[in-house]
Amino acid sequence: MAIEAKSQSTKPPLESSEILIKVNNLSKFFPIQRGFWSKTVGHIQALKDINLEIKRGEVIGIVGESGSGKSTLGKLILRLLEPSFGEVLYNGKNIFSMPAKEVRSIRQKLQIVFQNPYSSLSPRMRIKDIIREPISIHKMVEGKENISKRVTELLNLVGLEEQHGNKYPHELSGGQRQRVAIARALSLNPDFLVLDEPVSALDVSVQAQILNLLIELQQKLNLTYLFISHNLSVVSYISTKIAVMYLGHIVEFGEKKDIMKDPKHPYTVSLLSASPQIDLKGENIKNKRIILSGEIPDPSNPPSGCVFRTRCPIVKDNCASEIPTLRQHTNQLVSCHYSGELKSA
Repeated sequence: MAIEAKSQSTKPPLESSEILIKVNNLSKFFPIQRGFWSKTVGHIQALKDINLEIKRGEVIGIVGESGSGKSTLGKLILRLLEPSFGEVLYNGKNIFSMPAKEVRSIRQKLQIVFQNPYSSLSPRMRIKDIIREPISIHKMVEGKENISKRVTELLNLVGLEEQHGNKYPHELSGGQRQRVAIARALSLNPDFLVLDEPVSALDVSVQAQILNLLIELQQKLNLTYLFISHNLSVVSYISTKIAVMYLGHIVEFGEKKDIMKDPKHPYTVSLLSASPQIDLKGENIKNKRIILSGEIPDPSNPPSGCVFRTRCPIVKDNCASEIPTLRQHTNQLVSCHYSGELKSA
């Protein structure tokens, strides 16, 4: 994906040392049920022992193929799903042990923007009512006149005009609908946004506009993002740190510059080799393409040892019996017995 180089002129995100979200040993298994009595005959391993810290002001990019557990992780962090094991701490409190009343009180601080802006917006409501609804429910602003003023402010904030508020979702373009979804999420003044493939359903030129908007909003409002995508180029454009996921595991995690310049896990190397790289002169950098064999394994029956071994170009005998742990390798955390041995160029 080619993106105009606007990010080079933007200011870096306003990060802090404060840990906003902390994920500890988070796992999620979905039951496989069959038969008339819906008997559980197995489980799908969606996530396994995920550990992640997100500091206030950071943009953490989550990248991986479909089925790697990216969206499941985002939904668990927002408690849209319940975990099988583990915990998610928001400002030091485990959201899964909170009573329902306390969970409702933090809902406005943890918001999500979904992949498809058309299916996430009610087709029977005008845009201004879609944005007004959460403001009214959470009593963010009192009085109809003040609420209307706030709706207009939010529309302007995401690059829309007041007249767009009188339209229905089907009367807007895909990019405009996604701007509405972002405005709705921002209406509650959140600390943290999960952006679940927010640009994958849009045209490439519109993707760049939405990404630039998200960067501007993040800097202006000091937001914290968890940005989910299968596209490494998109993730690298907006993120400060990147977590690479494969079959429910984080296989590599580190600063964006380190991941993009010198990936250590064979899966990350293969993803990077498939993404077009542009140097500072605007010229394409041709990497040696690494083609992975086969498909991502069945999550109900993951491989023994290293989950990536069935597709790994440098697999060795001990990869089938020894489970690699996420450990420090130079500047990154890598889950591989032979990290750094595979190079893309």
